[in-house]
Amino acid sequence: MELFHRIIGDHDPRGGIPPLVVLHGLLGSSDNWQTLGLRWSTDRPVVLVDQRNHGRSPHHPSHTYPDLVLDLLDTLDSLGVERADLLGHSMGGKTVMHFADRHPSRCRQLIVADMAPVAYPPHHIPLFDAMMGLDLSAFDKRSTVEAELAKRIAEPGIRQFLLKGLYRPEPTRFAWRSNLPILRRHLADMTSLIPLGNVEVRTLAIYGARSGYVVGRGLDAMRSHFTRLEEVALDAGHWLHAEQPAAFHDAAVGFLEGAGT
Repeated sequence: MELFHRIIGDHDPRGGIPPLVVLHGLLGSSDNWQTLGLRWSTDRPVVLVDQRNHGRSPHHPSHTYPDLVLDLLDTLDSLGVERADLLGHSMGGKTVMHFADRHPSRCRQLIVADMAPVAYPPHHIPLFDAMMGLDLSAFDKRSTVEAELAKRIAEPGIRQFLLKGLYRPEPTRFAWRSNLPILRRHLADMTSLIPLGNVEVRTLAIYGARSGYVVGRGLDAMRSHFTRLEEVALDAGHWLHAEQPAAFHDAAVGFLEGAGT
């Protein structure tokens, strides 16, 4: 499945320096990466992708990592990109890890943001329950949607992240861009352990020191599977690119500019 994508920068992704392809996390979209994408696009094309069942990409009843890997392959093929640098956060991080494992010739370098090849508890369930529990036809303002979400989601930053996926398909009604029922059904697929081999692609694990996704067993798993691994810890939680955008930018650029070293 070819995914919705946007190319930032006045560059042809088929030639010159390989493009940087960015994949968002669960319940996110390419919109989350526009600011950093603009900064990275000064000397290369940056391709921001909406994964299936998110953003403006097609909805589909299946949502597994083999699906997401094939979607990325189809999208690179449609762009005529033979080899790319890949960056993935959270769910996008697992997608690019498995893509590099299965299609190493298509991946020059890999940046995995706060994700590891381990199983996680499906702790997103309260978010799905809160979002799916809203009757959006009852709201005419975003502020009232947020006020209702606040009754079940206390953290303002998480509410703002979720509200980025709220839009008006028609002038008189709201909807969520994410395919919530399918994503909720496939949460176990998103959080379970999927077998991963030894990946020889040059890889950066950039993770939040205050996040529980990578510190400890996650970092051990990264070291056991990625033979050319570099590591950067930021003083941040799981949404490290939003909490520490300057530090995240510098770590990514420093790694990408070290290709071939």
